[in-house]
Amino acid sequence: MPELEYSDLGLLDPLSHDTRARELTGDKAWLRAMADVELALSRALIATELAPDWMSAVCDELATGVWLDDATAQAIAAGGRSGGNPVIPLVKRMSSAAEAVRPGASDFIHVGATSQDILDSAAMVIAGEVLAEILVRLRSLAWELSALADAHRGSVMAGRTLGQQASPTTFGFVAAGWLDAVLTVYERAAALRATLPAQLGGAVGNLAVLTEAAASDRVVESVVVRFARGLGLAVPRISWHTNRLVVAELAALLAQITGVVGTIALDVTVLSRTEIGEVTERLGVGEGGSSAMPHKRNPVTAVLIVSAARQTPGLLATVHGSLLSEDQRPAGAWHAEWQPLRDLEGHALAATTAAASLAGRLDVDLERMAANLEVTDGLIYSERVTAILTDALGKSAAFAMVEKASAESVTTRRPLRVVLSGLLVAHGSHEDLRARVWSACEPGGSSDQSAAAIDKVLARHLRVISPSSDDAPADSPALHDETLHDEGSTAP
Repeated sequence: MPELEYSDLGLLDPLSHDTRARELTGDKAWLRAMADVELALSRALIATELAPDWMSAVCDELATGVWLDDATAQAIAAGGRSGGNPVIPLVKRMSSAAEAVRPGASDFIHVGATSQDILDSAAMVIAGEVLAEILVRLRSLAWELSALADAHRGSVMAGRTLGQQASPTTFGFVAAGWLDAVLTVYERAAALRATLPAQLGGAVGNLAVLTEAAASDRVVESVVVRFARGLGLAVPRISWHTNRLVVAELAALLAQITGVVGTIALDVTVLSRTEIGEVTERLGVGEGGSSAMPHKRNPVTAVLIVSAARQTPGLLATVHGSLLSEDQRPAGAWHAEWQPLRDLEGHALAATTAAASLAGRLDVDLERMAANLEVTDGLIYSERVTAILTDALGKSAAFAMVEKASAESVTTRRPLRVVLSGLLVAHGSHEDLRARVWSACEPGGSSDQSAAAIDKVLARHLRVISPSSDDAPADSPALHDETLHDEGSTAP
């Protein structure tokens, strides 16, 4: 078989196709982000008069990215092996490109920085872009779920616990539960995105080189502030080379997001089982097929979202392992974060994109829901009738009677309310009580807090995501404040 010219087409990651996952987390994105970080540092030096004004033109030329062609990118990737990270060969190539624009320009590239500064800051730039896209997708998903919750607030279905029918609920209540979780991770993602910090510390984190070059501590502070703000990142109070909480929190949030949408998808796979058939994924021509069984209509989107969610725990564990970082810059811990963090970002982005589409393509079968409520001959209403009988018989006696009636219903294959009616007659219970029990063994036979809970979640949705909001998440004002102060600083 001839050798293929490409390295990765996403053959084993079909969920990422038609999403921005590869665009925002791939090698090209990382090279662009690292170059942007280097340029932000040079521009900060220019603004504080630690670099000459003519360096601005050099930065503008480098910002076009003409020098960063495919051959250069491949050389940088290969060169990363010798130094242990891609920043070292990137700086060499970038310095050569700067010299080609103007001799002496390389003197103002990578000043006072270390490789980890560039990679950590680039990671935060990419994380900000990924979270921005995820917020867009979560907003779309939230609107779809809010419509389902409202439209199906009265669509009664079997509630299930431990894989068995338990008590009745409504599909609107289920959708509201999904929505509430989505809103929670949405708020967390928006908050975290606004506090992602830049990294600039130099070899051991104490900015020794910049301090030597600057005339005062105020100038050093100005460089750090301008550097961070130039990247749209928060200003750190101190370098975080070995304090990896920022990365761990980011990874945890990405795993939570993927888990939240994965739970929705998992519920869809269960509800779409042939034996249940209450909710199905609307498929296009040729979708959901099988290589062996012509009749199959698999919920492929839901399945792939679940797959992404199942991969996140291991990735998260690896990132959390990097919390153990020794000395002033760790050996291996920082490096171990790169790939799992990128995978977590890709999974979260692809899964939320797919989930928003899935929620808009759900077909809800009310007839199947009604039919499934009847499969236990009324046993699904046992909790409800026990509550009614408790007022008349006491809790223990009521539970014992319904437990006895349930066993007899299974044995004789008679409906629960028929068996209970006979027991209540023998007990001498009033006809009104028997009528209440009979009525309770029907889909709409009782009241609960479902409607109130749905209303609370829908109200929260309107508070968190305004109907007038567009698809672009609001930026933190602190990120665009050009004044040199640190009120927007955040500890990593």
